[in-house]
Amino acid sequence: MNDFVYEEEVGFRYFEDPLDEIFSKYDTDISLRNLNEVSYEERGKKEILSLELLDIERYIKVNELKPITNPTFFSTGGVPTSDGLLSNEIFGITQADRAGTFAYINLYEYFIDPSCYKCLIKLDSKFNFIIKGLKKYKIDADGSFIEDPGGGTGIKWLKANFDKIKFKRTESRSRDMRIKYIEHNFKKGNLFINKWIVIPPYYRDANTTKKHTGVGQINTLYVNLITAANALRDNADYGLSIADTTCARIQDTLRAIYDWFCGNNNDSIKDPGTGLGGKFGLIRMNAGYTSDYSSRLVISAPELKKETIDDLMVTLDKSAMPLAAVSADFYPFMIFHMRKFFENEFLNVTNYEVVDSEGNVHYYRIDNAMLSFTDDILNDQLKKFVYSHDNRFLPIEVPISDKDADPNKVYLMQFKGKRFANPKEEIETNPEPIIRRPLTWVDVIYVAAVRSVEGKTVAITRFPYDSYFNTIYTGIEVASTTETEPIIIDGEYYRFYPKIRMEDILQSSASKFIDTMQMSNLYLKGLGGKLIACHTLTAGNSLEL
Repeated sequence: MNDFVYEEEVGFRYFEDPLDEIFSKYDTDISLRNLNEVSYEERGKKEILSLELLDIERYIKVNELKPITNPTFFSTGGVPTSDGLLSNEIFGITQADRAGTFAYINLYEYFIDPSCYKCLIKLDSKFNFIIKGLKKYKIDADGSFIEDPGGGTGIKWLKANFDKIKFKRTESRSRDMRIKYIEHNFKKGNLFINKWIVIPPYYRDANTTKKHTGVGQINTLYVNLITAANALRDNADYGLSIADTTCARIQDTLRAIYDWFCGNNNDSIKDPGTGLGGKFGLIRMNAGYTSDYSSRLVISAPELKKETIDDLMVTLDKSAMPLAAVSADFYPFMIFHMRKFFENEFLNVTNYEVVDSEGNVHYYRIDNAMLSFTDDILNDQLKKFVYSHDNRFLPIEVPISDKDADPNKVYLMQFKGKRFANPKEEIETNPEPIIRRPLTWVDVIYVAAVRSVEGKTVAITRFPYDSYFNTIYTGIEVASTTETEPIIIDGEYYRFYPKIRMEDILQSSASKFIDTMQMSNLYLKGLGGKLIACHTLTAGNSLEL
C-alpha cells in the first residue's frame, strides 16, 4: 500500500556523535562555560541521568525477548529462518507484531557499550590498544596505564581491573562530562554488556525482487555480529583460546551499529544510515501513525492583519491547512471532485469556449475530451502540484478536434470566475467583470479541495506525543496562496480564493503559497512544539492510492 505523504519540515542528519555534541557544548557554549562549580555539577548530574544507558539484561527479562542465533535470512523455499533476523516465529507475521517485537543477540562474552567505548578512546587512546589486544599494560597506584610486556590486555582483563582506573581531569568540562558518563554507567552495571538488542524487522525488512534480495546495511551489521559471536561460542566449546582479534571485531561491529543508528560517519559502513531523527530517520519514516493519506507540517501563527474578524481565515473551529496537504490527506475525495469538475465542463458538450496563448477567445468542436482527463492524468497533476513548489501555475490545455483550429496554436480552458468586491452585499448583485486569464490546475485543485473538506474534520497531533493535549480536532479552511480574494464561480462563493493573474501563469510560484498549518493561538500552548501530523477522520484512510 502506498503512502501519499506531504512533508514540509526539512530533515537533518548528525555528522558527529550526538554525545560529542552534548558534551562539547560545555566547552563551546559561553553560558555553560561560565557556570559556577555548584551550578555546573548540578546541571551535569541531570544531563548524565538523562543519558543513562538501557539495562539490557532487565529489558530482555521484562519483555521476554527471544535470541537470534542464525545469520542466515532465508531457508529453502524463501521462508525466513526460524531463528534468524526475519523469523516469523520470533517476530510474528502481522504488521503490529513485526513493528513492536524486539529480539537480542547473545555475545557470549562481555564487551563495552559502543557509546562508552567512543568516550573511553577520547579520554585515553591506550584503551584502543587494550580493547584490540595490541599492547599490554599494568595499572599503577595512581590508576594510570603503564605499558608492560608482562601486563594484561583485552576486554576481559579491562573489565576485571576497571575499578582500579582513575581518569585524569583537566580544565575541560567536556572531558569531565565524559568521565562522569563513564563512571555513572560503570556504577549502574551498564558499561559492560554481553547481549545486544535487535530492532523489529518492520524497520529493516528485506527488499525482494525477482532477481535480488536486499537486506540493507543494518541487517548486514547484525549478521556480522551474530557470526563473530557464534565464533566465540564455538571456540569456548572446543576449548580454544578466545582470540583478541575476534573480540575486537565484535567491538567494532557494535560501534558500527551504534554509528548507523546515530547517522554518524564510519568508514566501515557503506550506507552511513539515516539515524533515528531527521526527515528520513527511522522515527519519522516509520512514525506510529501510518494512515495512507496524511501530512506532516510545521505550525505557524495565523495572519491577524485583517480589517475585521470576518476576514480571518483561522478561527477556533477551523484551522487553515495548506492546499498541498489537503490534496494529500483527502486524495480520494480530490480525485472524485476533480473528475466531476471536468465532467461538468465536457460531457455532452460539442462546442467549447477556449482561449489561445494570445488571449483571443474561440469556440471550437471537441470530441471525447474526457480522454485527456482520466483518473491517471488527474493523479499525475495532483502529485505534480504537491511536490513541485516552483511551477504550480500551469494552464490546462483543451483537446481540440475542430478542423478550423490552428494546429500551431495551443488552446486553453478559460477561467470563468468573477471577483466579488463587497462580501456584505448580495452575491448576485455585486460581481465585478470576469477575470480574463487561462484556467490553471491550481484553480481546479482548489475548488476540489474546498468541496472535499466540506463538513469534515482533521486530527492534528503534535510530535512527540506525551499528553492528551497533543491532539486536537478542528474543521478545515483551505489555505492556498499568500494573497487571496473573494470569487464567485457558477454562483458559488469562495471567500479565500487564490489570487492568480495573467502574469503569474507559468511563472515561479515558490514564494506564493502557504505551506504551514495555521491554527488558533489558543491551541498552540497546549500542543507545544512545531511539528504536527494531520490525519483525516474519514473512511478514505482505508483506500489505496
